[in-house]
Amino acid sequence: MGLFDWFRKQAKKDVIELKEDNNHRSVYASLSKQNNKGISPEEAQAMQAEIMELLSNKDKKSAINGACLLLTKGEYEACITAFESIMVAEPSEKGTCENQIGAAYFFLGKYPEAIEHYLLSLDNGFDLEMLDYNVWEAAEEHHKTTGDNSYAKTYLERFPSGESRDAAMQLL
Repeated sequence: MGLFDWFRKQAKKDVIELKEDNNHRSVYASLSKQNNKGISPEEAQAMQAEIMELLSNKDKKSAINGACLLLTKGEYEACITAFESIMVAEPSEKGTCENQIGAAYFFLGKYPEAIEHYLLSLDNGFDLEMLDYNVWEAAEEHHKTTGDNSYAKTYLERFPSGESRDAAMQLL
């Protein structure tokens, strides 16, 4: 899976950290070390409650880290709910949140929804290089499972000189 491959390339640490660009805007949340063990629904609910508490205390970085942890634990629906809540409380984090929601949909096998959220992330200033990869990966997986190449067209419209341009052209 591409997103986790990207995570594995990051420096190895025990925490999830929020990266910032030169203007101190959030760019993406990066998991530095992953633990693929699942958690119980009760644990997921407790994490969501903790995320809401962090948001009420204006600790958005910790809230985002907690929501990313839900993603890495395979709690995709809880992750989506958490990032939707973060977006409402912290509109400046919409790009980050939309990207992570896209990742959750990707892992649920809902590729059109993933692409929709990745593109919303792009529209909200998220990292272009990462989105080039994410949108293409979802478009390609969608094509593999359905034979539909329409998202290859979408990819080319949004990333006309993207890394996967040639592969997208081959699907058309």
